[in-house]
Amino acid sequence: MAGNTTHKVDRKLVVPAVSSKYPTPGNAYSHGSYTVNYSPSLVRTGKDYYDSKTGIPEGLRMSTAGEELAIQLALEKAGKDPREAKIFADLFASGIDKIYMWQWTETGLRVPKGRKADAYETGSQGRKYWPRVVLLADKEVGEILVPEGSGRLVAEWDKVFGVPRVTIENKDFPHKPYTTHFHFNSNPGKDSKSGNNDVAVGRRSDWRHDEHDGCLDVDADYGRSDAGSIDGFRPVRGSIPEIQIVSSNVDIEQVRREILGKARAEFSDDLAKLPVKELVRKYQL
Repeated sequence: MAGNTTHKVDRKLVVPAVSSKYPTPGNAYSHGSYTVNYSPSLVRTGKDYYDSKTGIPEGLRMSTAGEELAIQLALEKAGKDPREAKIFADLFASGIDKIYMWQWTETGLRVPKGRKADAYETGSQGRKYWPRVVLLADKEVGEILVPEGSGRLVAEWDKVFGVPRVTIENKDFPHKPYTTHFHFNSNPGKDSKSGNNDVAVGRRSDWRHDEHDGCLDVDADYGRSDAGSIDGFRPVRGSIPEIQIVSSNVDIEQVRREILGKARAEFSDDLAKLPVKELVRKYQL
């Protein structure tokens, strides 16, 4: 394995069944409950996303942003502060390497084809949202709306993909009850390997006011081809979950009525203009 070879993948994580819904663009997603084994510490590679993956032994992979969030939310549900948990120690320079690590995950965000990268939609409360395709490894699995970053606090999560649903303005430190900030590059350049406008969804710590304080940070700021000496990942054993598209806000009955209406109008027009033989041939009467 790239980096430290002593990392054991011996912790069990039961990821619960979750769902998320986006009225715009009209998609809802879910995955069932599944189980993986994971390492309690990160493997430091000092390499970009792609090169970090080349050293992973068969049968292992990086964690997804959704799995990292599942670990975090389980801690919060148990009344524990995830910023003080050993599982995230590497992000706070309390791990093996004693540095503030930046964590790759298998999750990425891509600008949809035909869209301007920096084009956004405005929600009912005046918040900005950017359409993005979610990547799990190199597979496109859905389209969502990504909220503003710039270090804003995460107020609501997409538990399927492990990214923020709603962010709010910062409050005075320590931001209670919020524990996580979000950074987002809304106008990324092209990835040198995929050829698309992609960013990785990673994790690090932020707002380090002193050696004992700080917050978790979900980072969708950097390209997958970027690399830093502090980069690493969490090894996981188990398949990446299958994402189900469970609904759409498209009104099928309304679409059917519109199609029938156009067809009737065309037939009525042809009935008045076309000779009988041509009418019979066109509509196979």
